[in-house]
Amino acid sequence: MSDETLRVLATKAGIAPHWTDQTGAERAVSPDSLRAILFALGLPADSDQALRNSLSLMEAGGLASASHFTTARVGQPVSLPLPAPGGTAVEITLEGGAHRVVTSEDGYDGALTLPAFDEPGYHIVRTTQGDFTVATAPERCITFADLNGGAPGWGMAAQIYSLRSNGDGGIGNFAGVAALGRSAASRGADALAISPVHALYGADPALFSPYSPSTRLFYNPLHADPAAAMPAELIQDVIAKLSLADDMAKLSALPQVDWLAATPLRHTLLRGLFDALRDPARALDAPRADFERHLAEASPLLKAHSVFEALHAAQLRRDPAAQNWHDWQPAYRDPESAEVAAFAAEHADEIAYQIFLQWLTGRSYGEAQRVCRESGMKVGLVADLAIGMDGSGSHAWSRQHEVLGGLSIGAPPDYYAADGQNWALTTFSPRGLAASGFAPFIETLRASLRYVGGIRIDHVMGMSRLWLVPEGASALDGAYVTFPSETLFRLVALESWRHKAIVIGEDLGTLPYGFRDYLREQGVAGLRVLRFEKSDHGYVPPEEWEPAAAALTTTHDLIPTAGWWAGSDLEPSQDGIDHEGIRAWDRGLLWGAFQQAGLVEGERPAPDDTDPVVDAAIRYIAKTPSTLKILPIEDALGIRTQPNVPGTTTEKPNWRHRLDGDADALLDDETVQARLAHLGPPRGEV
Repeated sequence: MSDETLRVLATKAGIAPHWTDQTGAERAVSPDSLRAILFALGLPADSDQALRNSLSLMEAGGLASASHFTTARVGQPVSLPLPAPGGTAVEITLEGGAHRVVTSEDGYDGALTLPAFDEPGYHIVRTTQGDFTVATAPERCITFADLNGGAPGWGMAAQIYSLRSNGDGGIGNFAGVAALGRSAASRGADALAISPVHALYGADPALFSPYSPSTRLFYNPLHADPAAAMPAELIQDVIAKLSLADDMAKLSALPQVDWLAATPLRHTLLRGLFDALRDPARALDAPRADFERHLAEASPLLKAHSVFEALHAAQLRRDPAAQNWHDWQPAYRDPESAEVAAFAAEHADEIAYQIFLQWLTGRSYGEAQRVCRESGMKVGLVADLAIGMDGSGSHAWSRQHEVLGGLSIGAPPDYYAADGQNWALTTFSPRGLAASGFAPFIETLRASLRYVGGIRIDHVMGMSRLWLVPEGASALDGAYVTFPSETLFRLVALESWRHKAIVIGEDLGTLPYGFRDYLREQGVAGLRVLRFEKSDHGYVPPEEWEPAAAALTTTHDLIPTAGWWAGSDLEPSQDGIDHEGIRAWDRGLLWGAFQQAGLVEGERPAPDDTDPVVDAAIRYIAKTPSTLKILPIEDALGIRTQPNVPGTTTEKPNWRHRLDGDADALLDDETVQARLAHLGPPRGEV
């Protein structure tokens, strides 16, 4: 078998056979890795005959050629893969229902070419070969400047689980989100960015990372606020009857989330509420009718996720090691099997409970957004869209043809991780997306945008290329795989326009040349984080920051400003490097940048004197021309606790820290109010 032919096939399939490491040296991807990635893409290459067949498939256009779906931009002619001479009459149905008959133009190589659409939408073109969908995107996404008349504004960022509210049982929920949103809006904020709300695993509370979802199509019911849909007296009655109050209070008082204890307790309450809602003896006509309607209209996607949750719990009871659906009894690994259908029928009440959880979480999510918007925010909530999903989860089980089985997303080696990174996440197959008319991607966007005014796309470079690692291999044995970025960004722009929602892209780290310029053209706001905005001569002056990007003091993956200044993240040196000495130098560099910007005077404060530094950092981003500033609540409060330490698991209490004080009172302190005033006046003041 020719390795050269293998590399030709890989290149045609969008796999880069070479990559450049952090030292600038070029490395070749091994033939074994190329074959594994090609197999996951549906292009076997383990023999000469398989290699020839896969090459023939690629040269014939592959699966994408059979799809009746294409994308376009407003104002650009549309070409479809059908032969038709110019002057052909073509019927079109616009997304809004209007019908038109247009005359085709002369197209390249005789292809059917339509005049440009003048409005965005999913438009249907009627042809003799069947209907084609043309997803026509606006020129770019909706931006904060569009929503705010070009004026600058600011928002906050918070981890949902960290927010305390009455009766939360130790896990922050949308009641805390709504309370913080209302308070932040009164101080002048226009947005509240929150941690991912994707569904995790109800039967395994140890899997609580919000960036390792079971599916991104549904939500984490642990964040549901029962009061958003059910009477307060009913909730209290259920808590009393189940004797939950004492345990809920103890868990609520903890400084960190005890996921292993709080999750089952939360589900006990939710199950009790479900049973009460379905009890005909209770006078709950309005919420019961709302839920029963939701249950009757449940989509096949929602039903499949609900079956997965019930089946996953049953399999773990049978075998606690059966975390991955690949380890289940064989008949249950196929979501279309007769055995799965029989299980669903036998456990209809449990399936209904899972649908109830999604109904309640959706109502909670929507109520929090309503509070934010009615309190004056231009954007409201900004959801976080994780880059991938757990290959052991609901999506990978129920939609196996959509995901890249046997591959994991990661990152090549760099100066921070010499062996590269493997994130143990899978994602959509680029060829599968094309074959399905990009339905999985559109569904994911809509699920994230349903209840919010914006989204933050994690690792947004993944829409252009991803480092994919074969199962069982090291991160060094991965390769870059190209994704259809122009199509994906067109769909993002279209959904942004349809939902009137802004789009932020996490564009930190090593990026391809010109990628940030490309994001700017798409109307996607990149992130500019103070600690990373450096040049060879020091920090980038605030007036030179990019107006279209969002300016931040820190992120959830970095130590907050106070903690950085205090050195809370520094471990005792075991490598002979004077980390404290380096930090002292860096403190001087940052304080000097503050001085040059005219924000501070005098000698830099001592490491434990963090308040002046936090204030200066906020004033620094406030001075930038960035239209949107986002302040993590850790910096608003001046605390030192880092939500997540990348590259660690049990050795750091990631995704567990709780903020001191109830969410509705966090911003009441005069020091906090003074910090927020640097970003703009309270709402209603000029």
